[in-house]
Amino acid sequence: MEKKDFIVVGQGLAGSILALDLLKQNKSVLVIDNGELSNSSRVAAGIYNPVVFKRLTQSWMADKTMPVMFEFFKEAEKLFNTKLIHPTKITRVFASEQEELLWKKKTVNELSDFIDAEIHLAENEYTFLNNNYGFVSQAGFVDVPCFLARTQNYLEQHTAYLNETFSYEDVVINKQEIMYKDYSCGKLIFCEGHLATQNPFFKEIKFKPAKGEVLTIYCEELKATSILNKDFFILPLPEAHHFKVGATYNWDDLTDEVSNEAKQTLTDKLNTLIPFSYKIINQQAGVRPSTIDRRPVMGNHSIHKNIYVFNGFGTKAVMLAPYFSKHFCSFIENKSELFLDVDVKRFYARE
Repeated sequence: MEKKDFIVVGQGLAGSILALDLLKQNKSVLVIDNGELSNSSRVAAGIYNPVVFKRLTQSWMADKTMPVMFEFFKEAEKLFNTKLIHPTKITRVFASEQEELLWKKKTVNELSDFIDAEIHLAENEYTFLNNNYGFVSQAGFVDVPCFLARTQNYLEQHTAYLNETFSYEDVVINKQEIMYKDYSCGKLIFCEGHLATQNPFFKEIKFKPAKGEVLTIYCEELKATSILNKDFFILPLPEAHHFKVGATYNWDDLTDEVSNEAKQTLTDKLNTLIPFSYKIINQQAGVRPSTIDRRPVMGNHSIHKNIYVFNGFGTKAVMLAPYFSKHFCSFIENKSELFLDVDVKRFYARE
C-alpha cells in the first residue's frame, strides 16, 4: 500500500492550488480526479475584479487576497514556463448618470486603489458605445484551463495524480490514517466543487450551486483591449478577434448541458452593446460550487478529524483560492484558527 501525506479529491481550481501549495511544503500528495465529471473551473473565464459593480463596493477581502493571488500565479508561471495571468482593465459601461456620480464618489477613498476617477466619453476603440464608462485598473484574467492542464501534467510527472471517480465506499477510516484502495494517507481533503452535494461526509454544508454558461465568439470589427462590462462581460482572448462572453446564472438546471435559453440571453445582451457581426465559435456550461452564504467553506469533519473540506469559492475562486489555500494549510499544519466566515463549523452550528 502506497502511503501519502494527503489525498486531495478534485482537481478544479481549488484542488489544484491546494495540491501545489502542499507539494511546495514537501508533502506527498495524491490528487484523485475524473476529468470527465462536472468541473466549472474548466470553463471559467478566470476574471479577477476587486469591485462589486452591483453595490460599487470592494469585493470581499480583495485588498488581502489579490496580492497573494498575484504571487501564486506568478510562481506558477515560472514553474510551468507559461503565461497564466493577463492584467486587463475592465471597462464598466454606466447605465445612468447616478452610476457615474457614485463612481466619482467611490474613487475618493473606498475604491481609490482599484478604479480610475476619470469618466470617459465614447471615443477611440469604443466609439460604438452609447454610454460613458470608467476603468477598473487592478483587474484582468487568469488562463484557468491552461493552469489546470499544466497542473495535471505536473502532478502526473510527480506520481501525484490518479484519473478516476472517487468512491466514498472505499474509504476506511482509522485514528492515525485513512485507507483508500491501494493508498493510505494521513489526511483526506475534498475539493469537489458542486459535486460535494453528494458527499456523505459533509451533508451539513448548505450549497447553492448555480449553472453558468459562456460563449466564445469571433468578431473582427470589435477592437476592444479591455474587458467590457455592462451586467455581462466581453473578455478579449489572446487569440486575435476572439472573445469570451458571459455569464448566465441558473439555479434549477445543474447539468453541464448547454442551453438555447442561455445562448439567447447572452446574444440579446451582446447585440444591445456592440453593433458588429460576429460568429459563435463555442458554448460551454459549468456549475459553480457556491454556498448559501456565498463564502468558501473549509475545515475538518465533526467526528473524523483527519477528513477535510476545501470548497465553495464560486465565481471569485481565482482571487480567493490562493489566499485561503495558505490559510487552510496553516490550519492543518500549525493548528491555527480558521476565520469564522469560512469555517465549516458555521454549518454544524445550524443543525
